[in-house]
Amino acid sequence: MLTDEDVLAAVRRSIEERGGGVRVSPDEAVITRHLLLDGEILRCMETRTEEERFHRGAVDLSEWPEYDADLRGHRIPAPRDPADETTLKLVRRGSKDDRSCDCGNGRVACQRCKGDGDLRCSPRTTCGECRGLDCCLRCDGSGRRTRKARARSDAEADEVRKAGRVACGQCGAKEAACAGCQGRGEVSCARCGGTGSRACPDCDRAGTVPHQRCGGKARTVTWTEGVVTRRPLVEEVKVPGSGLPYWARQQAREHGDWNHVHLVGEGVGLADDVDEEVVKNVAPRLVAREGEISRRISLRHLSLARVTLAAHPHRVYFVIPAHEEPRVLVWPSRRRTWLIAAVALAALAVLVAVSRLIGLA
Repeated sequence: MLTDEDVLAAVRRSIEERGGGVRVSPDEAVITRHLLLDGEILRCMETRTEEERFHRGAVDLSEWPEYDADLRGHRIPAPRDPADETTLKLVRRGSKDDRSCDCGNGRVACQRCKGDGDLRCSPRTTCGECRGLDCCLRCDGSGRRTRKARARSDAEADEVRKAGRVACGQCGAKEAACAGCQGRGEVSCARCGGTGSRACPDCDRAGTVPHQRCGGKARTVTWTEGVVTRRPLVEEVKVPGSGLPYWARQQAREHGDWNHVHLVGEGVGLADDVDEEVVKNVAPRLVAREGEISRRISLRHLSLARVTLAAHPHRVYFVIPAHEEPRVLVWPSRRRTWLIAAVALAALAVLVAVSRLIGLA
């Protein structure tokens, strides 16, 4: 950070370069410091959970790390980079139980067909077109004509043809039977093809199905699993430099000689040589959070000086630390800004008044 002497020397050089003869005295200068600070605090947050696991069939856990009864107390090295997102699975020592299933070979009798493989089925079902009603207009599906044929009008004959009536397969009456069942009232079952039995849909005629508990593997494995999850949590740090004009902040971002802080570690904090104002703004954020195991602090900061001189009250000087020598920006003082605005308004008022007079003439 520039000292007061460095700041005043930079202002003095700027005035001399502009051809000014204003005396720069430390007693008549007011120096105000403005901190610009931005960056982030990245925390590695860890959660640990434990659950009972069940697996159908054999499973190899030999490569899994083991932990004792207390998962919380199990030591795992902190990550090199807190930004890494990882999930580590462990097995509790002595919790693995690998055994053969009681089913023997992984299969049991099908409960639906009782191990037979086939299901009984009605060989015939009610016709879907006539539903067994009016299947034949002469015999009602009995094969014996119980109704007398009568002469049909042309309209009735057309209606019968539209209905698709065919010769009855029971009594032989023409144009009297349902086309779907030919007067029988029933059709062969579509599922069994009229055979009276069909394949069991659960076991596909095998008579056995996989045992539900072991999934047909004939073995089961249970164990206690610990899961350690690490995820980054980013907190932005920003001190915009309140009270500074935008263009001064922009010049500082583009041309300033920023100080950088980069620290990584468990519970790491700011070093003693870091600027006091930076510590004041950042230290309250460094309180460890629950589940935090490591952090990375990445900051950059710059102290910009604002200078006013009693001998030159109409100007404000902003001094920015730069790579070669301090950069000085000159800005009208608030008093000068108000004066310029007042003069502009007065000129505008005069212009308006003159315009009205010309209009009246």
